[in-house]
Amino acid sequence: MTESDTNWSEENSRFFLQYAQYFVPDRETQIRTLCSLVPDPGQPFRILELACGAGLLAGALLERFPNSTVHGFDGSHEMLQTARQHLHPFGDRFLPGKFDLASREWRKTEPFYQVVVSSLAIHHLDNAGKAALFRDVFTMLFPGGAFLVADIIWPSGPQSQNYAAEMYDEAVRRRAEEIDGNLSAFDRFRSEQWNIFRYPDDPIDQPSTLFDQLKWLEAAGFQQVDVCWLRAGHAIFAGYKEGNFPQPQ
Repeated sequence: MTESDTNWSEENSRFFLQYAQYFVPDRETQIRTLCSLVPDPGQPFRILELACGAGLLAGALLERFPNSTVHGFDGSHEMLQTARQHLHPFGDRFLPGKFDLASREWRKTEPFYQVVVSSLAIHHLDNAGKAALFRDVFTMLFPGGAFLVADIIWPSGPQSQNYAAEMYDEAVRRRAEEIDGNLSAFDRFRSEQWNIFRYPDDPIDQPSTLFDQLKWLEAAGFQQVDVCWLRAGHAIFAGYKEGNFPQPQ
């Protein structure tokens, strides 16, 4: 998937940066959950974040794990610039880079990272692209490493799709009221037709079912595959690579 065939633009990035605090359900809870799932080796280790966005997750990881270095990749110049500014206090512990998620050019063919994380990005790949990414992430991880994903998931049937749509609306409505005391952000959410469960035909988004993705993780070789959080059509799931967490070279 590239920018050209999904119509994602820097304007999209600026819009998301402005409204993500409303449009991402339980954003702070998701960040805390991902951090809690990271195996801490008690020694220096590398984390790769796929689509680091504004750097909020990277910042939480760097703060919680002082021995970590985060390699933050994103396809958007706007996102990377924001992440650099946000994470400037961490110095060279944050290493940004521009990439195309679907390309294999950035994917290493041997272990290099102890943890790979991704938030709200992998749903842009089709089914085959997701399965291939999971296999490549497994290859890039050292034994004992973790692959942690927070993403939109596609419901398995119309009843669960309707429920996800309702819960997503409710999450954004409540968030708008909590932050601003009014529904302006929720009104924008509706006018932009951002609720994928009500407007599923945007070519930018290709979410897969949670069940399929758990199977692809297992097929790639991951163990301890599990769902750790789920709300409003968004989920956090994880897989771990068997073995011991080594010291980076």
